[in-house]
Amino acid sequence: MIDQNAVHGAPSMERAQPPAASRRREGASLVRGHIATIAGFVASGLAPEPGAAAPWRFRVPGGPYGAATLSGLYFPAFPSPPAGSRDLVILVHGMGGDERSAYLRPATAALRAQGLSVLRLGQRGSSRDPEDLHHAGLWEDIAAVLSGDPIVARHDRAFVVGFSMGGHVGLHLAAAGHPRLAAVVSICSPLYLDRAVSHMDRRESLVYRRHVLSGLKRMYRQVARRRPMPVPTPVVDRAETLREWDRLTVVRRFGFRDPAAYYEAQGAGRILRSLVTPALLLYSSQDPMVPPATLAGLEAREGLSSPGRVVWMDGGGHIALPRRLDLGLGPAVPRAPYAQIAAWLRRHEAAGRAP
Repeated sequence: MIDQNAVHGAPSMERAQPPAASRRREGASLVRGHIATIAGFVASGLAPEPGAAAPWRFRVPGGPYGAATLSGLYFPAFPSPPAGSRDLVILVHGMGGDERSAYLRPATAALRAQGLSVLRLGQRGSSRDPEDLHHAGLWEDIAAVLSGDPIVARHDRAFVVGFSMGGHVGLHLAAAGHPRLAAVVSICSPLYLDRAVSHMDRRESLVYRRHVLSGLKRMYRQVARRRPMPVPTPVVDRAETLREWDRLTVVRRFGFRDPAAYYEAQGAGRILRSLVTPALLLYSSQDPMVPPATLAGLEAREGLSSPGRVVWMDGGGHIALPRRLDLGLGPAVPRAPYAQIAAWLRRHEAAGRAP
């Protein structure tokens, strides 16, 4: 594993790109990344749900995008959390997913085994009876949950762990700050949306793109059954690229000039210097959906503010963590990825709670 922090425990980032040697091997490593990504997808799909979950719903009262009902699944800690531990992890799915996405199952099981409760939150539009769409920078709904949900209120600390685009939203939340939010982990998240979309719209990414678009189109059809939408469903169903999807849906719904303006306004790369909540950004140099080339120039363009830390994992694929992860937390912490992530999260206190 390549940790870009020069000093153990250093809060800031000196470089946000993998070493030059790693970049030269990118072509070969992406083949391994394809294998790891697909294997992780299959394994997650075969994994059972980790115990009974309580259905969760929350009504966002308003805000810049109006009211909406969010749905999700709540899993209390199992086995019973350690004495004095009442921590909650909010898992946020990626683009085209929802609270039942398969990759959330192993994360839920592993975090509960660390004594953490888990809330799998479906973003606006992802529920089975959706009222609206969401976009890549819509963090305000999660902030409303942190402020007003009774399940969140019963926990001492709340963390956010986001996958791919869910992590992108989490980074926006880390820049906005919230007194109940202690830390954010962003897993394989794009930062420069225009670049990331261009990569996904290539012919070589066809399989991944079709998988994402199928979830997005299903969401749009469900929303269109409940409210008038600016573009007819058959037109949206014909979209073959993510850029076209954004042009027909997100741009029209949220009033952006065009996809480029949306990507510029909402890309998380531009707000990394504004992080106020500790954020851990995990990347694999083998990621076929968010490869290092889409993140190039991070240091030169924005860099990270002091609460941010980037770690390049050794192995894995897109939201497919390697078997071992070392965040430099000492020999007492097992190298299992979510044991490391849980230990890193617990090192942080929410701004609204005294250390």
